[in-house]
Amino acid sequence: MNDAATGTDEVIAFDVADGIATLTMARPKQRNPFTDEFRNRIADLVSEIQSRNDIDVVVLTGSDGVFCAGGDVKGMVARAKGEAPPPDASRSRMYTLHSWLQALRTLELPVIAAVDGPAFGGGFALALCCDFVLATPRARFCSVFGRIGLVPDCSVFFTLPRIVGMQRAKELMFTCRVVDAEEAKSLGIVMELHEPDQLSDAALKLAKRMQLGSKAALGITKRITNQAFELDANALIEMEAAAQAICAVSEYHKDAVNRFVDKQPLLFNWDTFEEQG
Repeated sequence: MNDAATGTDEVIAFDVADGIATLTMARPKQRNPFTDEFRNRIADLVSEIQSRNDIDVVVLTGSDGVFCAGGDVKGMVARAKGEAPPPDASRSRMYTLHSWLQALRTLELPVIAAVDGPAFGGGFALALCCDFVLATPRARFCSVFGRIGLVPDCSVFFTLPRIVGMQRAKELMFTCRVVDAEEAKSLGIVMELHEPDQLSDAALKLAKRMQLGSKAALGITKRITNQAFELDANALIEMEAAAQAICAVSEYHKDAVNRFVDKQPLLFNWDTFEEQG
């Protein structure tokens, strides 16, 4: 995924194979910026993923050693020359961006970011919106906004403090410094590190394992967990009870119980996956 040409004219290549949707940002020479074409394409793809029943897991990646550098520099140059749209138009543009970004973050499917190379600004934010981030040793992350006099956007205010804690989030946002792959892993931004030629296989391996779980249970678990920091214990208990009532009558649960009673291996057992390699 990350170290090979995509062979597509699309700004983001899209492929669905065996229930795994792969979105490959395919403009590495331009560092996969958030152009209008990019925004429209990813909005369409997220909407399509939401509407399809044949997708179990999503993998988001870059190409040729580049994940995503975020903002479109050409658009910034136009603003600097006084050609920018009025503030109301810029504000509406941000809301439009969040219409697909929040849909991506709240998809009731596991979303895996496979990061090779720079993930700066909006690209950093894009990775933070995913459930799991796998990266290579040459991956770099940066909340770069302040370097050009802007505040973090694309939900970095929301996602980053929840991942690294308030004090470290402020430090990363205030300094706009680059975080290398090892530090990103130590901070919890990255879950695993893999060599560039192994990143694609690692992401697909994780995706295939996730596929064996209950799609309903994973989706509901994600939806509730994503709200855990905003809700009190009583609200979470109510959500937990409702979710368990739904999952307890699912065919997946019934099959798993029967397998347990019959001493048959469960379809979803992470310890067994680890033993099998």
